[in-house]
Amino acid sequence: KNKRTIKMGIDCRFLPHGGYALVPATLSTMAWICILVQDGCDYATLSGTSVELLTGSDSIPYAEVGRTAYRTPVYYPDDNTWRVQYSDTCLDYSDFINQDVWWKTSKAFSFLSLVFGGGGTIFLWFTTCIVFGRGTWRWAGFEILTAAFMQSLSLLWFTTEMCSREGSSCGLFFGSKCDLAAVVFWCLASIAIFVKFPKPYPKPLRDEIESAGMLGHAGGGGSISNEIPMGDYTGSQRLPKGTFM
Repeated sequence: KNKRTIKMGIDCRFLPHGGYALVPATLSTMAWICILVQDGCDYATLSGTSVELLTGSDSIPYAEVGRTAYRTPVYYPDDNTWRVQYSDTCLDYSDFINQDVWWKTSKAFSFLSLVFGGGGTIFLWFTTCIVFGRGTWRWAGFEILTAAFMQSLSLLWFTTEMCSREGSSCGLFFGSKCDLAAVVFWCLASIAIFVKFPKPYPKPLRDEIESAGMLGHAGGGGSISNEIPMGDYTGSQRLPKGTFM
């Protein structure tokens, strides 16, 4: 009796875990976007004595500062106001500004959160077309939670010498608010992952047999893995799905 076995590969199809898989993936993407939209000199507003040290002028009332550069406002006599021209290029910090250990620590945590969060976000989008096991799903949750933790630690930048010098202060601005939003989005994404594992929908048996048969034909028709004989199929057998465990 001529028997032919089926080769099982990766189970790739549209939304095998259902629409719930889109929830953590979308939340993580929103967090990642919050980090990427920053331009490096819009993290906080600096006021006080550090502004004079930074700009060399005692007339500039404030500056918009970031981890890598800063901006200063321009005075408009017609309106008697100071405004920042966001079309201008960011200015590099001079050697007079001490980028202390808190500054460097904040930059390191910000970079690590971008790596962990970005990697976890891309990984989560694979759940829209590939079946993942429960362990892999939870591993993605820990990766996103790590990104949230490191992003929150990047706020240590507010303890730098420039912000904590006597007579100086730093306030939340676009960049730091985006960091806080990213922490919230990544925490919500990790909660969505840990609360529920969306079990994959079973693949129609007919589609599994047809796709496996095509794989067998492409490989020359020889015996392949899992050894489910096509000739002995009784109608009650289920084919194992290729799943990332």
